[in-house]
Amino acid sequence: MEITDQQIKSAIECINNSIKLIEQGKSEDVIRHNFTSYLRAIYPEVPKWVERHIEGSESAVKFEKAGEIRTGFVDNLVDLTVIEYESDLRSTDKFNTGYNQVKDYCASLLNKGYDQDHVIGILSDTVRWRVYKIKTVESFENKTLGGRHIELIEIENLDLGEADEIAAKKLITLLNTYLGRIGSRPLDAESIAKDLGFESKFCLQHIQALNDLVNNAFTTRPQYANLIAKLWTQFVSYVRDETSESDFDWKDYTDELYIMTLAKLVCANIIESKALMSDDAELISILNGDYFKSKGLSNLVEYDYFGWLNDGEYVVKLLPIARKIQDDLTAYDYSSIPSEDLFGQMMAQLAKRSQRLLLGQEWTPKWLANKIVNNVITKIPKESQPMLVDMCCGSGAMIVEAVQLSKNRINEIMEKEPQERKIQALSQAITGFDIDPLAVILSKISWVLAARDWLEPFGTYTVTIPIYHADSLFAITPLSDNVQNDEDELSYELKIEEQRIKLPRFLITPEFQSFFDTILDFGYDVATSVAEDTILQLSEDVIDEAIQNALYNLTLTKDMLESTKKFLREFIFIVNKLNKEGRNGIWAFILRNSYRPGLVAGKFNGLVSNPPWLALSKIGENPYRNVLKQKAEEFNINPPGPSFLHIEMATIFLLHAIDRYLSPGAKIGCIIPETLLNGYHHNPFRKAEYTNAKRSVHFSVEEIWRVQEDTFKNKAIVLFGTKQYGKPNSPDPIPGAFAQETGLSRLEFNRIIQGNRTAWSERSQPSSGSGFFTPAKFKQGADIMPRTLFFHDLEAVSSVGNRRQWRVKPIEISGSPLSFAIKDAKKYKDFRLRPCILPDDLFFDVLTSNLLTPFDLNEPIKALLPIKKGKKGTWEPLSMPAIKAKGRIIDIAFKQICMAISPNADLNTIWNLINKRNKLSQQIIKPGGFLVVTGTSGGIVCSAYMSTDYFDLEKLIIDQTLNWAQVESEDEAIYLVGLFNSLAINQVIQDFVPQGRFGGRHIHSLPFGVTPPYDPTQVAHEDVVEKTRELLLQYEKLKETEPEFMNLLDPNSGSLAQRRSKIREKLEQLTAYKEYEMACKNLYGVR
Repeated sequence: MEITDQQIKSAIECINNSIKLIEQGKSEDVIRHNFTSYLRAIYPEVPKWVERHIEGSESAVKFEKAGEIRTGFVDNLVDLTVIEYESDLRSTDKFNTGYNQVKDYCASLLNKGYDQDHVIGILSDTVRWRVYKIKTVESFENKTLGGRHIELIEIENLDLGEADEIAAKKLITLLNTYLGRIGSRPLDAESIAKDLGFESKFCLQHIQALNDLVNNAFTTRPQYANLIAKLWTQFVSYVRDETSESDFDWKDYTDELYIMTLAKLVCANIIESKALMSDDAELISILNGDYFKSKGLSNLVEYDYFGWLNDGEYVVKLLPIARKIQDDLTAYDYSSIPSEDLFGQMMAQLAKRSQRLLLGQEWTPKWLANKIVNNVITKIPKESQPMLVDMCCGSGAMIVEAVQLSKNRINEIMEKEPQERKIQALSQAITGFDIDPLAVILSKISWVLAARDWLEPFGTYTVTIPIYHADSLFAITPLSDNVQNDEDELSYELKIEEQRIKLPRFLITPEFQSFFDTILDFGYDVATSVAEDTILQLSEDVIDEAIQNALYNLTLTKDMLESTKKFLREFIFIVNKLNKEGRNGIWAFILRNSYRPGLVAGKFNGLVSNPPWLALSKIGENPYRNVLKQKAEEFNINPPGPSFLHIEMATIFLLHAIDRYLSPGAKIGCIIPETLLNGYHHNPFRKAEYTNAKRSVHFSVEEIWRVQEDTFKNKAIVLFGTKQYGKPNSPDPIPGAFAQETGLSRLEFNRIIQGNRTAWSERSQPSSGSGFFTPAKFKQGADIMPRTLFFHDLEAVSSVGNRRQWRVKPIEISGSPLSFAIKDAKKYKDFRLRPCILPDDLFFDVLTSNLLTPFDLNEPIKALLPIKKGKKGTWEPLSMPAIKAKGRIIDIAFKQICMAISPNADLNTIWNLINKRNKLSQQIIKPGGFLVVTGTSGGIVCSAYMSTDYFDLEKLIIDQTLNWAQVESEDEAIYLVGLFNSLAINQVIQDFVPQGRFGGRHIHSLPFGVTPPYDPTQVAHEDVVEKTRELLLQYEKLKETEPEFMNLLDPNSGSLAQRRSKIREKLEQLTAYKEYEMACKNLYGVR
């Protein structure tokens, strides 16, 4: 690489500054930042390694030190080069410190699995440079390495004594050699996504060029373009949410073309174990798939939705874009490829940009996929070859692990068999389906990565990769928007453009798989081999011979033979016609792939998958949603009423896959949203109602893993079990584990049943009536009673200095606005405090249930109490000296209260009354957030919320007639009060209300036990928030427009039960109420 004059000039300045800073005794930080600041000047084009040098500053790494696993921060990490900077390497102490750190950091890269030959360590003060490679590594097994386990050897020693041209060239050469080394960047999912993903500048330039290409193709070849757009919207992007457009999405299509092109080029480099610099012919063969066919990968690239852009005039326009991408790929090391889902993180990026609901829902990390697949394969009998299915394979996380782990089992079973037989077995180890064509090719590449060591040298063996572009629910195909409607027919009706033909059902059964593929290939070849100006001639004899040659040992009845001949003839003529009209290319791909689910029914002895995490309510109104609802009904997992909209698609996919694809005794491992453990809409699933369905599924849940948080966007579990006929094996408790990257910690999940409701919980069976949940940290208020001792009529009087004062007198039952506070008093109801004037610091704001109506909370009432806030913010009693210090009148007032209690009572007696079970001393309400309260008595739940800003928290006390919790967000507060004020919750708690002699007792804390914690990622939860908010807006307008309504909020205007009942009647008349109540019923799963 030629070094320019400008580079030399910048390097001289850099060295000169470095020398000065070292001589001035500056810190390592200053010296390092000075050097980094010159890199952009020395390399004005800013190559990737310069960016990574800047980005990799202070990178965290793990290694062993003194018997412990430690995390250190390497000064800079550029791919597999670790750089440790010190302030002056002439200091022996600093050199030794830096050298030992280089050793530790090199060891950390070995801990990540990188080859020791590729790791380089650099120690520098930016004037003196020492470069090392790893010479030896202490043998170890399942151990984390540290610096003491490796030996380094110095391979470069550079001292830049003078800031001149020679020194500048030496520095630039060293940087080019050890930091800018071509082909040294590790090829892994993180690097690919970071360097070439949708947030990288390299991607943006390619996307723009591809967008121009796609626009040109759609303009110059409109007929075929319209066909692709139609098929894409009818199948690939069929499942959208209600707000998405149904039109063809250009952006999606271009994004997928980019990743698909990138993936093919990466795969070719992997096959060759080097970065290719292809000529036009080789590059075209990579893009159209011929290159991979020559390597024995017969179906890695098929003529799919992008096939036309990799062919003819368009591939010529694609060449310069592909060549630039290929140039970008020279940075990577292809000699040692990790077996992982290389494109999973890029698919996750794509999902964020797309409206398609089934695209890249949740990328499964390698560690979890490995643990799941290993658990399933281990449970398959040792004498059996794994034959797994992943019904929603995405970019191939499960595929990689299944192929890797199946190799050992195949080697054990087929030890003496030839390699060709073993590869054939490996090609049956896992079959994958995905509705997205990009996911399919990425999964195929993942399969190749995992099988690479068995396939090399590529081309020795021919293999068909068992990953298919299909809807594994078999609900729709590109040729039919509802396969379900044809289930009882002898044939499926296919729509190939404007033509309709009948596909005999028996052709897509496992027995006829090879036969179907053979006649399809024959028909397509015949249809496309006739010249444009020639009329296709097709005799009966030719059709008969093709069918007979494809049959081998199969036998067809007369009806089967006739229907096959009719299908094949019509298929050939339709494809021939479309081929002449420029609308051909994709039909064989669609037929071969989209009907594959029918060809493999009942073939598999294991399932591993992470199906889509979507509630039905997220899907727009279309036949697919109807099919999902129908399947939920067939499997008997439909919750009552409209709650079916919150059924997770994942459970439908799981039960369908068990029913359709698995053989008896098959083992299952499937990632499912955590709501399955206790969500009401999953109650029928937990009760195994699917075993009693009209289409019964024989699934026994035998193990549950809770997945560590932040693994996915939402919380997840993994269900393990068996397809088992007869009475399902239902262990109680269900064995389980907490799954995290570092391993499994054993757990148990109890099958909790109360009334008609169930939960699988790590908690033990709760006491009768307590429910399952803890939606917030609700506590009961303090016992501010007897009421007559502490609540009095107050009238403000003139302040003394800054000291506010109150004229205190007894509450009169008739006429006082506070009569409600004492009218039900049972103890000391005749007590009357002698009128007096008392200071405000002895009066506190108390919230009681009389102040609470649905969605409303009146201002607190004041109570006279001998307490104060302590230094830690907790309530504590005032001492007798403190009371006396406040004045004689105050002392007399509290003596009156004490005498009413008993002759021997004192201030401690009062404290013990109001602080029973420490409910007052533990009542700490901090500034910020929202206060949610519910009543503790009565048979109907009532709740309201207020911002804590509304109250004087130095004086606020909540009485024992209320339960309270403090939550952070208003959405959570609205969620809770919305549910607690609904009719639905009162239906739910009937299962839990303990019955007394005269019927149901008070509700106490029952609303909490039946209410799941707020989760903003759950559709049902957000629906409650949205509908409650709409109701509250209408409620506020009602209060403004009906002045008489305000009487219902007055605690003296009638009994509490009557006031609450009348307010509920008013609420039910609001237009927003019906949808609000429906949202609450949906969440609780009641009719």
